[in-house]
Amino acid sequence: MKSTFYCRIASFLFGLCFLLLFGSFYPQNPQAISYLSFGVKVGIMPTGKIQQYAIVHAVHQRGMRIQPVSFTEMYNVAIGKWPIPGTKVFHNYLEAHGVEEAISAKEHLKETAPFDSIWKIRFVEHPFDGRLGKGWSQGDVKPSLKQQGYIFHEYGIKGYDQDYFIDTSFYKLLKHVIDDNWINYYKSLR
Repeated sequence: MKSTFYCRIASFLFGLCFLLLFGSFYPQNPQAISYLSFGVKVGIMPTGKIQQYAIVHAVHQRGMRIQPVSFTEMYNVAIGKWPIPGTKVFHNYLEAHGVEEAISAKEHLKETAPFDSIWKIRFVEHPFDGRLGKGWSQGDVKPSLKQQGYIFHEYGIKGYDQDYFIDTSFYKLLKHVIDDNWINYYKSLR
């Protein structure tokens, strides 16, 4: 009987410590967030997906925090449909960075078209579903050396599986993967 009581107390204290340490990841005060952005990395992830999205918080005096999230969460926050986590602030980041304008300039594209094409920079064909078409990579499982050099110089990405396209690189990539001229140039890098 006593051991059960002590186990419950220990579990309660552990849970309380966990909440105190990790429960405050998202600032409760909107003014605590100095900057918010988004990111994506491309590769075969442990989750079985080929893209991992993130919400990137720059918090005053704490540095940058990258929080992996689902596409749905990232997208709904990015278009201002959902508030910034932990706040009551709504903001359409895609519109503010010209991504929605780039999509609407191509009338045949649906709003998620850039997100549906990101995998193509890494793979010659979709690694799980060949029916999704061909990619733009000149290598089987990673881009050619020229493509890798271009990605590094254009976006600052060294390793696809480790690095996120963050902030301006993220928005630039979303605009580029729907630009026919950019796609043709990227495919020409052998």
